[in-house]
Amino acid sequence: MTKLSTRLQQIFDLVEENHTFIDVGCDHGFLDIALAKKYPDARIIASDINENALKNAKKNIQRVHLQNQISTIQSNGLENISVSAHTTMMISGMGSHTIVGILYQGYRKLKKVDTLILQSNNDLDFLRSKVIRLGYYIKEEKLVKDAGIIYTVIVFKKGFRLYSKKDIYLGPCLRKEKSSLFQEKVEEDLKKIEAFYPNIPKSHSEYRRKVKWKIKTLKNIL
Repeated sequence: MTKLSTRLQQIFDLVEENHTFIDVGCDHGFLDIALAKKYPDARIIASDINENALKNAKKNIQRVHLQNQISTIQSNGLENISVSAHTTMMISGMGSHTIVGILYQGYRKLKKVDTLILQSNNDLDFLRSKVIRLGYYIKEEKLVKDAGIIYTVIVFKKGFRLYSKKDIYLGPCLRKEKSSLFQEKVEEDLKKIEAFYPNIPKSHSEYRRKVKWKIKTLKNIL
């Protein structure tokens, strides 16, 4: 079986033992296969909106004889998925706006989801703020570099905690750890935002103010 990519390995390493796992956007199903081998008593749902991706996942799952443990379901987000109590859900390989759309469209089903493990590489402040509003707090955050791209993996747990504006923007765990990869990400983000800022119309004063605050915040870290 194909070895997990660096990105998927980081997600796998953050998963804690549970009875039920749901992988939304499972792609080739490699993460689900790895989880099934580690937790042989767990029930796993591998879901994807793309029919071809799901066919590939099903073939990979059958190849290692795990079709009795891993169910494959074609679904737009959580639409066709039945969620059991105390579920861990993973959503990766998507932008933050897509992930938030999936969660908010299926928010009624989230009552049974204790843990969300989400991975994105853009608009992370948007992702954090929206998921927190759904009744989760940030338990853990990790950065991982895969094929030259820095990805952020966030573990959300059911519960409530207060966060500052900087926590939401930079990540409450990441800004405390201040790893070398975090510094690299800050440098990359600052370059992008500084290049983008002059193109914001002066008439959009409120948006300009928010972006300027982000530039100042990132500069204070370096």
